[in-house]
Amino acid sequence: MRRFLVCLVLLFLLAGCAARSTTPVSTTGTLSVNGVEIAYRSLGKGEPLLMIMGYAGTMDAWDPALVDSLAKSYRVILFDNRNVGSSGTSSYPVTIDLMARDGLGLLKGLGIGHAHVMGWSMGSVIAQEMALMDPDAVDKLVLYGTTCSAEAIRAALNKFDGLTPEQFMAMLFPKPWVVKYPDIYSRLPSPAKPATPEAIGRQHQAIFDWTGTCDRLGGLDKDVLVVTGELDDITPPQGALEVAARIPGSWLVRFKGAGHWLMYQSPEGLAASVKTFLATDQNLLR
Repeated sequence: MRRFLVCLVLLFLLAGCAARSTTPVSTTGTLSVNGVEIAYRSLGKGEPLLMIMGYAGTMDAWDPALVDSLAKSYRVILFDNRNVGSSGTSSYPVTIDLMARDGLGLLKGLGIGHAHVMGWSMGSVIAQEMALMDPDAVDKLVLYGTTCSAEAIRAALNKFDGLTPEQFMAMLFPKPWVVKYPDIYSRLPSPAKPATPEAIGRQHQAIFDWTGTCDRLGGLDKDVLVVTGELDDITPPQGALEVAARIPGSWLVRFKGAGHWLMYQSPEGLAASVKTFLATDQNLLR
């Protein structure tokens, strides 16, 4: 765990000169949700799209080009999970269910009755729980770098344990792609307030306590897009395939040559996939 924190510090240092989004921020603020202040940012206009960050990340870690593209068609809402970034801390034990309730509470606090939800990695697990917990609050669902298996997501965390900084950096993107684009690390967004070791530790425990959703996804009556990188070493594509297989009518998009952080490899391609999915009415009987 300690080595993983060192790896994160190195990542933030390498990303220190990264350019930030040029899209004007329409709204920033905090809302009291389940006993803690949740920091959020809202960009663009249109149907709301809530985006949930992954393990140890803040809302600044979303690729700016991806966010900019989505905000041209939707009201994009980014936020920091509790105890992370600009959100407040609480003494409550952190669980995946609690973070899902935070996402639902944020929508309610913003006066949004229902929204599309997109989650990355741990955020995709939170998004699944949101849709299962309150189906009326979640419209379409985008699950990027996902799994429904508790064992699989624990295995992803275990891969970080004991890594050197060099080994951690090597897991972000497939080696052949880095050889082609060696400047990628200088282009990564730089979080304004990186997650603290305590916050990361609490998310770590939340993931290990999660029991999975595989046996519940069959009853999820939602339009769902599952996105994976074919070379994802953190949440391997087999997990995405299982999620897609368990949800009737789901879409599956696989990016060739992409890893877990594919949104930095092809932000425009990922945005195009998401926007096409969100704009398509799949129910031909209506």
